[in-house]
Amino acid sequence: MPLRTFEDSQGASCSVWNVTPFGTRQGERRTTERRVATGAVYAGPERRVSRDRRVRTPGLMTPGLESGWLCFESGSEKRRLSPIPPGWDQAPDEELESLFHNARTVTRRAIALP
Repeated sequence: MPLRTFEDSQGASCSVWNVTPFGTRQGERRTTERRVATGAVYAGPERRVSRDRRVRTPGLMTPGLESGWLCFESGSEKRRLSPIPPGWDQAPDEELESLFHNARTVTRRAIALP
């Protein structure tokens, strides 16, 4: 996950990084099946809904963000840009500022504590 910090044309500092959601093949860290039979093998009916538990349930993620996004943070403002443009981590600051202005503003959610 590269992290870049740049200054926009107004002199404000902005951080940008890529986000790849886990549970997708692109962001999956585990590459092998960890469930192995030891001892007696269960012979009852299959209770799992999907064959691979690492796959996210459809509908839990905002459409269009499944393959990842760029997250921009400048002061109290946060934005997302999807899909991730190739070569963004090598782009000049002017191009990052342009991507920032094309990104969608994200509203922060309040966390409800029990």
